Amino acid sequence: MSLSDTISSFFENLPAAVRAAFWLLLASTTFLLMMSLARHLADDIDMLVIVFWRAMFGVVFMLPWLAQRGLHVMKTEKIVSHFTRTLLAYGGMLCLFYAATMISLADVTAIAFLRPIVGSALAIVVLGEAALGRRWVATLVGLIGALIIVRPGLIEINTGVWIVLGAVLINSFYAILGKYLVRTDSPDTVAMYMMLILTPISFVAALFVWQWPSGEQFLWLILFGALGTLSQRTLARAYHAVDATVVMSFDFLRLPIAAVIGFVLFAEFPDIWVWIGGAVVCASSVFIAYRESVAGAARSA
Repeated sequence: MSLSDTISSFFENLPAAVRAAFWLLLASTTFLLMMSLARHLADDIDMLVIVFWRAMFGVVFMLPWLAQRGLHVMKTEKIVSHFTRTLLAYGGMLCLFYAATMISLADVTAIAFLRPIVGSALAIVVLGEAALGRRWVATLVGLIGALIIVRPGLIEINTGVWIVLGAVLINSFYAILGKYLVRTDSPDTVAMYMMLILTPISFVAALFVWQWPSGEQFLWLILFGALGTLSQRTLARAYHAVDATVVMSFDFLRLPIAAVIGFVLFAEFPDIWVWIGGAVVCASSVFIAYRESVAGAARSA
C-alpha cells in the first residue's frame, strides 16, 4: 500500500465529526484568505469583476478533476437546485467581499456566526418545522450576542454590518441547499456546477464595470480562484461527512483564524466585545447543533 493510500485509509477511519472539523477548518482558512485578497484587490478592480475571475479560474482548476472522472459525474436530477444555490452563493459572496472592505475580518466573521441561528429560525418559518422552545431561546441568545458585537447606540453601525447581516440570511438558505444536494451528488460535482453556472452569470454583471487586470493583479486573481475552489470543495466535504447542524457547530473556529489573518495582513485586532459577543453567538449555535443532533437520533431510534 502506498503512502497516500495509507493516509487516505487512516483519514477515512477517523470519526465523522473529526473529518468534518478538519474540512471546515481548511474551508474557513481558504475562504478568509480569499476575502483578504478581495479586500486587497478592491482598491483597483471592481468587485463584480473580481467575482467573475474567481468563477472563471474556479472552472479552470476543476477541469482536471472533470477530465479524470468523465462527464458522467455531472449527471444530476437537481439542476434547478444547483442554479438556485449558485445565485445565493453569488449574492452572499458579493455581500461578504464588500463587507470585508468596510469592517475588520474578525467583525465579519463574528457577525456571520448568526447563520445557524437564522437557519434554525428559517426552518420554523419557511419549512414549517416544530417551533420548539429551545430554538427560540437559542435564537434570542444569539441575537443578544450579535448586539454585544455591534453595540447599537454605543458605536455607529456602518453599512458593512448591514451587508454582513444580509449575507447571513442569504447563506442560511445556501447552506441548507448544499446539504440537500450532497445527499445525491458528490461534493466535487456540487462545486463544479456552482463554478459552471456562476461564470456566465458573473460575466454578464462584470461587463457593466469591465476592466482588464494588470499582470500582477492577474496573478493575484489566479490565486483567488484557487482559494475559492479549494474552499468550495472542502466545505462540501464537511457537509458530506456529517449533518449540517454539526458542521455549523464548528463555526467558532473561524473567529481565531480571522483574528490571526486580520492581524498579520491588515494590523487589525478585534476588541474584547467582538470576542465576548462571538462566544455568546457560538454557544447558542453549538446548543442548537447539539439539541438538533440529539432530537434527530431520538427520531431515528
